[in-house]
This record gives sequence, structure tokens and C-alpha cells, in this order.
Amino acid sequence: MLGRDVLKEDEATLREIIRSIDKKLDYALRDGSEGGERNFTLHLVMQRSEANVTLSIDDLKAAKNDLVRRNEIRQKVKRMRDHMNDTSFLNDVLGTKAARLLKQSSKPEEAFQRQGFRRLPKR
Repeated sequence: MLGRDVLKEDEATLREIIRSIDKKLDYALRDGSEGGERNFTLHLVMQRSEANVTLSIDDLKAAKNDLVRRNEIRQKVKRMRDHMNDTSFLNDVLGTKAARLLKQSSKPEEAFQRQGFRRLPKR
């Protein structure tokens, strides 16, 4: 890593967190010192999608023993991975479940297709 502050043990903790989310998710650590804070950038790559997540070095060090901090880091990474997986950038206003139901209901079924208008023969 370019940032010298992340130790091997911290990197192993981060690898465990990332592997618990998705085993196919590739990552790289980058230097992310913005201002006076001790941060690093986690560059995530999955198939053709790429994203960056900024994490605190102190949070990563505390994640070894503190399950709350570990879960916060996991949620940040998972949220970004889910955003990378999201193929449609504009979600339906009703939500994905309602959109799927509407899409299925719009397909015509054979039994309910409308017959053409026919006149009855005169008697």
C-alpha cells in the first residue's frame, strides 16, 4: 500500500471483512490522506465496475476487537458493492418488488386474449 500506516494485521482484518461479503470482490489499498485525518482509500473492483471507499485507519485498527466498528466497515463496503451490482441506476418509484409484479401482470395470457367482434347470423 502507498499509505504506510496500515499494518499487515490490519490488512488481514480488512481482507476477512471483504471476503465475508463477496469472495470475487478484488480490492487495492491506496493512500487517502485528506487534511489532517488518518484515512486510506479502498479501491474495489468487480467485473467491469470500480468504486472507492474512504475508511479511517483508527476504525480499522479498532475493528480487530470491536464488533461494532467491524460491522460499520463491513456495511460501508457492502453498500458500495451493492451499488456496483445495481445495473439500473434509476430504480422504480414503487420499488423493485412492485415493478416486478407490474411487469409480470402486463404480459397477456392466452386464455384472456380478446376475441374479435363477430356478428351473429340472421335467423
